[in-house]
Amino acid sequence: MIHLKLLGGLLILGAGGLSALTLVRFERKRLTVLDGWLDLLLYVRGQIDCYLMPLDDILASADQVLLQACGAETRITSLPALFKLSSIYLDIESRRLLSSFVREIGSTYREEQLKRCDYYLEALRARREKIAAELPARMKMGVTVSLCTAIGIAILLW
Repeated sequence: MIHLKLLGGLLILGAGGLSALTLVRFERKRLTVLDGWLDLLLYVRGQIDCYLMPLDDILASADQVLLQACGAETRITSLPALFKLSSIYLDIESRRLLSSFVREIGSTYREEQLKRCDYYLEALRARREKIAAELPARMKMGVTVSLCTAIGIAILLW
């Protein structure tokens, strides 16, 4: 009987450890996806500035690695579809900014599109700095909560 309790306690602690690892990966992925979007906005801005390409052609010519950094697993040809895939990793403010960018880009003349790209790049860089500064604390909190919850459950079930 004591062996089963010990095994159950170890399984609960293992689940807490895996939960902590998953939370840490998720927090890192949030920053990676935001970095991917910053790179994509720089790419879109460059293509509009140099070639004045339509948005669908810009995404079709983009490197798959660039799109994967934004959260796309398969080839994406639509900016709204890419935004929808990556929105789970974005915080509320980044989601709001990128939603506005996706709605506005490609609907005006060249100079206005470049100004909008610059505005959203600057705003997203500020968000990225804030998220990067908060990352260690968020990861530590996730690990602490997961492990403490697992320990608490194991103690209660003992």
